[in-house]
Amino acid sequence: MQPQVILQIDSSAEYDREVIERLVNDSMGKVDAYLRRYDNKPDAEVRIEVTIKKNADDSFYGKLHAHVDGQLIMFEREKFFKLDDLIHHAFQHMKEQLAAK
Repeated sequence: MQPQVILQIDSSAEYDREVIERLVNDSMGKVDAYLRRYDNKPDAEVRIEVTIKKNADDSFYGKLHAHVDGQLIMFEREKFFKLDDLIHHAFQHMKEQLAAK
């Protein structure tokens, strides 16, 4: 089972695309152990959608919606001035939700 990762990067954050892609890839490695539980389920669907926008004050808005074998995990925050903190917090939230299951 290969997770489907969808990045939606607003034109306001296009300049940071490379950094966003790297941070999301790094963060996927941190939740990989939790997603491996679903390898034995051939019908399990894992889709992770990450949306990033840059606000006028140079802060970032981010949203993570993960559909993991029928479970919906949602994270949404705004006013993060450090892009890496925003993405790490989103995936940490996802990891905690998967661990609780």
